[in-house]
Amino acid sequence: MACAVSVEKLSKTFGGTRALDNVSIAVEPGEMVALIGASGSGKSTLLRHIAGLVEADKTGDGAISILGRTMQANGRITADARAIRSSVGVVFQQFNLVGRLKVLTNVLIGNLGNMPRLKGCLSLFTGEQKKAAMRALHRVGIAQQAMQRGSTLSGGQQQRAAIARSLVQGARVLIADEPIASLDPSSARKVMDILGDLNRRDGITVLVSLHQVEYALNYCRRTIALRNGQVVYDGPSEALTPEFLGELYGAESEELFLPGLDAAAGKAEPKPRRAVASLAPAAAAAY
Repeated sequence: MACAVSVEKLSKTFGGTRALDNVSIAVEPGEMVALIGASGSGKSTLLRHIAGLVEADKTGDGAISILGRTMQANGRITADARAIRSSVGVVFQQFNLVGRLKVLTNVLIGNLGNMPRLKGCLSLFTGEQKKAAMRALHRVGIAQQAMQRGSTLSGGQQQRAAIARSLVQGARVLIADEPIASLDPSSARKVMDILGDLNRRDGITVLVSLHQVEYALNYCRRTIALRNGQVVYDGPSEALTPEFLGELYGAESEELFLPGLDAAAGKAEPKPRRAVASLAPAAAAAY
């Protein structure tokens, strides 16, 4: 079976700064994997490449595949990218709802990649599509807000609406770029609970970038850690003790903890992995 997400030798340079440096990772179908790192480590850049929103350096030989189909190769997004994106849901920190539209309409927008362009522009959604959108809103716990304007929702509710939009889209891979960074702890837990439920019950592959290790420990069996655009760890989340993260990140490790994080949360002996191209599949198989 093909990897849900495969990244090979990916590099990206912005204005002389190496944002990604020969990054290789593999995420198996049905995994829920955390991507961690301090600010500027390259998390968002990597996820935007995987989603097909940014092209890599054209001087390199990097490649990205989603569910066995090539999204990007040699610094160019492929002609198949639009079709591939229909199976990839993307949830951003900024929610990306249209505030003046009803919540239900925001969720229905998830159908646009799978319907004729003219019907999409005219918002000619079918009755079955509307029922599916309501089921998705019920799944994330905000069905009662369906007829409200998107701008009236709280941050946590807007993020749940964005997840519902991915459900309507029929996403098999869900990429979440710091989806809880702007939320209070209660709302953050609800969003992470929903992502975990979609992974367990629906088998949706989830790759979620997190700024707090606590959530990686609680929700993801595997974590990939980035620093300065390079993968410095790929393995069991339980190995991420404060001491081990201190070795990886130095003073930057303080950014990765929430107040009250149990220092004894990690129990496994940490084993840094730097040649991820060959070791990531093995790490996934170990589960």
